Amino acid sequence: MDASQITTSVEVAVGISLKDLTNLYLLLSVKGFGPQKFRELHLSQIPATEALENPERLPAGGKRWDGFRSDLGGIPAEMRELCHRRAVRQILTAHKLGTSVLTYDHPSYPLRVYNSNDPIPILYTRGSLDVLQQRNAVACVGSRKIRAPYSALQTELIRHAVGCNFTIVSGFALGADTISHETAYRNGGRTICVMPGGLERPFPPENRKLWDELLCCQRALFVSEFPFGMRASALTLRKRNKLIVAFSQGVLISQSSVNGGAMNAYRFAREQRKPVATFADDGMPDTSGNRLISHERRPEDEMFADKPELDSYSRWLQRLSSST
Repeated sequence: MDASQITTSVEVAVGISLKDLTNLYLLLSVKGFGPQKFRELHLSQIPATEALENPERLPAGGKRWDGFRSDLGGIPAEMRELCHRRAVRQILTAHKLGTSVLTYDHPSYPLRVYNSNDPIPILYTRGSLDVLQQRNAVACVGSRKIRAPYSALQTELIRHAVGCNFTIVSGFALGADTISHETAYRNGGRTICVMPGGLERPFPPENRKLWDELLCCQRALFVSEFPFGMRASALTLRKRNKLIVAFSQGVLISQSSVNGGAMNAYRFAREQRKPVATFADDGMPDTSGNRLISHERRPEDEMFADKPELDSYSRWLQRLSSST
């Protein structure tokens, strides 16, 4: 891919310049320079370009920032060229697919993510950015092998949340995640699909039909912290769950065993101090996660009965709506 193909109009369409994306990749190449440091830099009003060209401007903060000043001044030419080529590929791929790259300064970058403990500095998006302008969002996740009655209970809660003008956030996996996105879509609601890899292809591939439908829908958005070309892995799946929570005001774990992947979202919700809801367990091993959540319940959490009244959904959603 040739950098000469990247015109100003291409950069505007994608939402970031080649120089800025290259510089962000260079910062990411520095060991230990993660999302929290990116936000500190942003709050100090120091652009990535300035940090690289004048490392002495980095915030004061002891040995850690002193180390970064030294590292930024010593980035080898090979790494600079590698990051430049990577930025070229990402911008051209994003333009070809009609997607956007969001950074902190992009008007559509989600404030809730910025204020979380996971302020990802680069978000790759595909779909309608208008979805990010809506205030209320709830994460709905659970087992890939979700079963009755939990599948029906989750569907009913999502219908109610959509009726209360909540965006539904989930991870596009089979089972509970698919129920989340499909229910929101079929009922005229908005949905955010947080993906564990690049946005050029669906994961899992079994959800290709839903992927195609949502890409044509103005009420859906695919988001990933991972660049085009990256495949899903155990690590990216776990990080995907953290970002799901960051997008949301609260988290529903519809059904999970204590060792299920959805429990990562539960732990991240605890880290981010987000309210959690679940349905009463039925004593089976595949609801042991529900049981754990019930035992660790906090005042802001909600434990729905096996036949909950809609009023209980409304009360929980109202509490979420009143939060930031």
